[in-house]
Amino acid sequence: MTQLSEASAPELRDGVEVFLYPQKEGICPVLFLFLSNRRRLRIECKPAFAALLKELSKPQPLTDSLSHSGLVMDEETEAFLSFLDTEGIVTLSDPLETDLLPVEYVEQYKRQLYFLLDILKSPQKAHEVQKRIFDARITVFGLGAMGSGILQQLSMMGFRRFTLIDYVDVEESDIARTPYRIATQVGIPKTEAAKALVEDFAFEPQVELRNATLRTHTDLDELVRGTSLIVNTTDQPYVGYTNIKLSRYALQHDIPVLAAGGFDAHLASLGELLIPHVTPCADCYATFFHESLKDWKPIPHPVKEREGWFGGLGGLSTFSASTAALDILGYFMNPEDRKAAPGGRGEFLFHDYSLDTFVVERDKECQSCGEGRK
Repeated sequence: MTQLSEASAPELRDGVEVFLYPQKEGICPVLFLFLSNRRRLRIECKPAFAALLKELSKPQPLTDSLSHSGLVMDEETEAFLSFLDTEGIVTLSDPLETDLLPVEYVEQYKRQLYFLLDILKSPQKAHEVQKRIFDARITVFGLGAMGSGILQQLSMMGFRRFTLIDYVDVEESDIARTPYRIATQVGIPKTEAAKALVEDFAFEPQVELRNATLRTHTDLDELVRGTSLIVNTTDQPYVGYTNIKLSRYALQHDIPVLAAGGFDAHLASLGELLIPHVTPCADCYATFFHESLKDWKPIPHPVKEREGWFGGLGGLSTFSASTAALDILGYFMNPEDRKAAPGGRGEFLFHDYSLDTFVVERDKECQSCGEGRK
């Protein structure tokens, strides 16, 4: 064991419930319920170890816990304690204590740290993830309902360094699908409204603003310099074009891109996390849709200009923003341990609360990320 010794004082962690069932034939069934992620772990152990679990709920040295349970520190006991330690069931007195992060920051985001502890089973790993979040710079293109929604949730997760890019002002109609304070600041640039949003939630925020458009000729070097991850929510001139431009740049510079959903009529759609040479890139998606829809011939619509006529709800935009933020958190939890994986897209269907999804594989002949690239 790396942490626990007879001189230490391990305790059952706050985020784990322990259920002891009546013993049968000298065996005690035990259920561990991890509250944050609802993980359930069932074991069978001897009665003395069940008694030890009760003792570990008390603030006392391990020596006392062993003595009260009728145990000694032999190989079997060490193995049981090692299991509890490895699974994140027991912890030393303060699992949030760390030199990696400011004390005030840890206090602000302690509920997230407890959640990470449930997932990662290790205080050290949880602190390392939060440190990556603390140091990261996120560049957000587009600050409407999706961009501001993702921005707020990232700030609530502990991200604090942002580059915010948009070129329009807040309009009165934004309040219909933008359930954040940015929608009430009619007439001011979206970048300034979004900065105020970050300042409401983030710890010691560092925010750079760029009033710029994203076009085929846009020079990205200055806009995304030093970024850890790009979020794209721009749907002008067309979301497919902007995703491809950013994805091609990101491939060259090994930067992940979150191509957000929630655009046009796809208000509750899932986005795609584009990780260079791990997941499909934006060109792979474009090829997939080109092939999938080649025989799809919709009837020309009698209304030529339909911009702004797609209905929607703020809750649908929030769904897309939330799934995007969780996708980003998942990336920062293990960015160095990503293996080649398929991509895909999905859409939440309000009428029956189902999720319609499909898988997109990497295109081996892709000119941007596959074997066909030059």
